[in-house]
Amino acid sequence: MKMLELGIENMAMMPAGERVKDYFSHVDMGFLNRRLAITALGPARENYMAHSKMGNDHFTTLHNDHLLVTLLIDVFTDIKAPSLAEALAAPKSRQVFMGLARFAPCPEVYNADRVSHEVQLDFSTEKPVYIAYHTSHIVSDTGRMILSEGGHPEAVLGLLHDRGERFEIEPIVIGAPWLDHVRNESSSLELMFHGYEYGEILPEDIQEFSAMETVEVSSADEWMAAMRTIPEEFVKKAFAKLLREPVKADWGGEENDHFSANITVGGRRKTAAFLLKGPTNFREMTPSMCGKNADQIYRLSNSGADVSIVQHSHLVGSAVRATLRAFIVQPGDRARKFCVMDGQVTYRILKAYGLLPVAT
Repeated sequence: MKMLELGIENMAMMPAGERVKDYFSHVDMGFLNRRLAITALGPARENYMAHSKMGNDHFTTLHNDHLLVTLLIDVFTDIKAPSLAEALAAPKSRQVFMGLARFAPCPEVYNADRVSHEVQLDFSTEKPVYIAYHTSHIVSDTGRMILSEGGHPEAVLGLLHDRGERFEIEPIVIGAPWLDHVRNESSSLELMFHGYEYGEILPEDIQEFSAMETVEVSSADEWMAAMRTIPEEFVKKAFAKLLREPVKADWGGEENDHFSANITVGGRRKTAAFLLKGPTNFREMTPSMCGKNADQIYRLSNSGADVSIVQHSHLVGSAVRATLRAFIVQPGDRARKFCVMDGQVTYRILKAYGLLPVAT
């Protein structure tokens, strides 16, 4: 988890103006099955052949590989390939996916022709998930090292197979989430190392909640004493008021607790789906508090919102953040983002706008 935790810590360091932009998220591939990738391009193969370069030197190969991965991301985006987490939540015998995954260490990549190792998930699934591949498709020393060490959140494009007793990934591309791409123009170099944290925005990045920045909290006791007693329904009504919207009625099959088309992020109006958790379980949120196999986060991701927001009256654990990222963030330019609002953030929002309950 070290790389993921580093990404979470550095996320707030990413300039707000960059956090909220919609960039093309590329993959700095460490593994590439070129034959499968070209096959998966379908009609886009003609585009690849027209723009690939002749030669087999390092820079020509690198150019062609990046072109191939870019076009494959475009194809998977066009067919609305799910993230790996979404594919696992609604499994089929065989389906393509494009998303993020962490793998158990596999030192055998240095000496075995074919390897298989477990996929590390922050939420439960009905059976274990493995990845299996021929090591001849590893295209960089860094890629081999990362697969050997494991634990890093990598971008993956591939096929998910239901093998009966387990799920198995057949990868096409594995690599670091990467923002250094010609489609991002002059910002590419500045963003080069922010690929791991890109996709999460902060609550204050949402204009309708931004006054929270003016509120300071003296201690954990201050916000916890308040949030322990504020019901989920109260928070929902307060947020709806800030968004100038009516409160929707709850029903058993809902994908979210509130859906808005009126949040403003980076000066642009966006849609947002909210998952709200009150003080019934007043403790740090874990994925198990989001339904069986994190199905509430799965339903949230299916809302089709630009921003998926999880709010809780207490702290929100890192595993929830990782699960949200696994469901929401993908390579390409779909630009789906997520946001976490813990109890302290919620308290600061309510206090900033004079919406805390009146003491009786």
